[in-house]
Amino acid sequence: MSENESPVLSDEGRLAFYREQAKGLKPDDINYHGLRMHAVEGLHDMVGDIAIAEFPKGCEVLDVASGSGAMCLRLQNAGYSMTGCDMVEENFQLKGKVPFQQLNLNTEFSNTVGKLYDAVTATEIIEHLENPRQFLRQCFACLKPGGRLLLSTPNLETALSKAMYVTSGMSRWYTDRDYLEYGHITPVPLWVLRKALLEAGFKIDRVTSQGEYTGPWSGWWKMRLLNALFKKLDRVGSPQGDILIILAHKPA
Repeated sequence: MSENESPVLSDEGRLAFYREQAKGLKPDDINYHGLRMHAVEGLHDMVGDIAIAEFPKGCEVLDVASGSGAMCLRLQNAGYSMTGCDMVEENFQLKGKVPFQQLNLNTEFSNTVGKLYDAVTATEIIEHLENPRQFLRQCFACLKPGGRLLLSTPNLETALSKAMYVTSGMSRWYTDRDYLEYGHITPVPLWVLRKALLEAGFKIDRVTSQGEYTGPWSGWWKMRLLNALFKKLDRVGSPQGDILIILAHKPA
């Protein structure tokens, strides 16, 4: 392998990583009632608040890529009828409390789900998938007319992400480490995500973002300068939070 080539993660390697995530809660993991949240701090809180404000009270919600079940438990506690799904069944910690289906989200999984839902939540999953457009079409197929989709994904529109790309050729959340250790294999810019949602049949209701990176780059004056420059040059009001959150609906 040359110095310019990136290491490659096999499908087996990704699956092994997801299984590794199921091995207990570490002291520094963010969690909801002891269930690990595979997301930046505060994201599940914001997604949960949007769901509670926008989803019909007590409706049926399919949470895709449920992981430990943290989002399922959060919304179940808010009165929603939850169903979880994940590729790795042993990750899910709410068996017997929340219905669960083992699903590979790289497939036409709507054929397996077997019913229509009032809402679908999809936090931090689309960047892990091979075909985002197929995933959005499948989410659409899982919804009743008028049903809501609430998803999140790393935000490529931030000034920091653009500065990182200029200096390294890799964006925020899409470095070699993110590819290998976290399975972030498919960057989805906001403009692509908007078009893909519309092509799948959705109407977009809301685009927002959450979180702010405050890591070690702040001590590097060149990165601070580029970050400030890209913020100044932004003419379209790009969301600057670390994670994009989008609410859309299936027309009635």
